[in-house]
Amino acid sequence: MLKEKIVSKLKSQKFKNFIIYSFGQAVNILSPLLITPYLIFVCGLDKLGIIAMGQSLAYILIVIVDYSSYVIGVKEISINRNDKQRLEELFKTIYFAKLFLLFSVLLLVLLLVCFIPFFNKNSSTILFSFLIILGQFVNPTWFLQGVENFKWITIINILSKVVYVVGVFIFVKSQSDFVYANFWLGFGAIISGLIGLIYIIREYKFKFNHISFIQVKELLINDFSFCVSQLFFAIRNYSTVLIIGFFAGDYIAGQFKVVEQITSLFRTYLQMFFKFSYSYVCFEVDKSINKGLLLWKKFNSFNFILVFGLLLFTYLFSHSVLLFFKVDNTVFNRLETYLHIALLIPFFTAITLPLEQLIFSLNKNKIYIRLTIATTIFNIVGISFLMIFFGLLQVFFLLIITELFLITIYFSILKSYFNKTKIII
Repeated sequence: MLKEKIVSKLKSQKFKNFIIYSFGQAVNILSPLLITPYLIFVCGLDKLGIIAMGQSLAYILIVIVDYSSYVIGVKEISINRNDKQRLEELFKTIYFAKLFLLFSVLLLVLLLVCFIPFFNKNSSTILFSFLIILGQFVNPTWFLQGVENFKWITIINILSKVVYVVGVFIFVKSQSDFVYANFWLGFGAIISGLIGLIYIIREYKFKFNHISFIQVKELLINDFSFCVSQLFFAIRNYSTVLIIGFFAGDYIAGQFKVVEQITSLFRTYLQMFFKFSYSYVCFEVDKSINKGLLLWKKFNSFNFILVFGLLLFTYLFSHSVLLFFKVDNTVFNRLETYLHIALLIPFFTAITLPLEQLIFSLNKNKIYIRLTIATTIFNIVGISFLMIFFGLLQVFFLLIITELFLITIYFSILKSYFNKTKIII
């Protein structure tokens, strides 16, 4: 009986989709392991800090262009996956909204570079980083997630990262070439995204005549508050290196980036798993809350055990990990201490993200919005204060406290659902 169950699971479409999706996402996770040590070796920690700040700004502004497509959009497409007319309507509406938002972000980037000295002194890196935003605009992964086409998500991810890695290794040969790192990250995303976009248009025979600008306007108005919350969420996740660079300089920002790069491997994986399982959970919750919660538990219980094992492995072999990243001896012991503490961040994120997934699936977006705004303001003020009067060590403790606070609040909100459906965390 057990053998038949295991064989059945291995043959299931969900398992096949997960393997395909995981393969593509593994490239996303592993590419920084190739690029970051190389950039440290060729360009140094201070230039890595500038590259990281350019990427962080791009990842924050990407949220404006994405708007609600990767949460509300995925959910709508998942629910309407068998209605071709509705899919075309959603596809056109979301892309035209994104186009308007892209031009708004471009204007904002130009204003930052022209009028704020902090960004002006690294204008080349910031402007090349805009290509990352452009690549995300083109990227149709949000649509593919909704229709559960994980094969093409994998193709897009792999192609994007291959272009990025090859471009960096060929064209970044000296310290002054550091400005091209973000160019190749963005260029790879643009090329792969365009190929995916062409595939979708041909496969579904979408046509771009009869664009409803009323629907575009309604989307922008209706999802505005959610986008604001996602923007605050991105600021909370990615602004730390910008704040550190502003108060402590490029070299300290580079130190933070090394530790953050290691912990972000886990965050990237967790976000990948969130996106993979989200459409399945939404689809089941929409039909039955009880079945949806049971599926949610199956997905995330196994995933938490896996992440815990990987974190423990990283902790035990932290010395080898930092040697791999070519960390200088003068800061080696300090960064190892930071890393040991910082590993608690992805540990708690492995609890936070699944709870957020339920918050979205159960349409409790308003609570999420308020919490995200509050914790982001707390983080910005707290990190700024700590960098002025203390140092990086205290910043890592603050990030851990934020995750613990969110877990407590989310669990208290969802407790009644767990009790009703007899779901035990």
